[in-house]
Amino acid sequence: MSSKNWSDRVIKQFYHTLDSDITESLSDEQKRGIEDAVKSMGLVARHSIDIRETVPWFGKRFYFVFLCGRDHRKQVRERSKLVHFIITLLVLVGVVSIFLLAVLALYLIKSALGIDIFKGFSFGIWDWFKGLFI
Repeated sequence: MSSKNWSDRVIKQFYHTLDSDITESLSDEQKRGIEDAVKSMGLVARHSIDIRETVPWFGKRFYFVFLCGRDHRKQVRERSKLVHFIITLLVLVGVVSIFLLAVLALYLIKSALGIDIFKGFSFGIWDWFKGLFI
């Protein structure tokens, strides 16, 4: 379905749910303004990445949605302090995870090259890692 057909359907549904007296009282300029506002709200948006999946888990079904695309809205959406906290927490967890993976990779490279920083001391990660692949 093309984006044009989709937006026409949403706008047609909007006018259908609106009281007919109000619809008739609107000028053409007002109707264009309403249609532009409905389009900019994202109700008719197509996303370049649109993943919608359901996952069964312990007898129940859960869904997740991942959308990504260009923001066509004219106004910037304000975010609450909770959203800022969650985004900060996710970024922090991501940075710490990448750091720990980099340290692990460097440790494994050091161990593979046979470099001992402290004589007679090992975390045992290299032995465990070798055991996985040998």
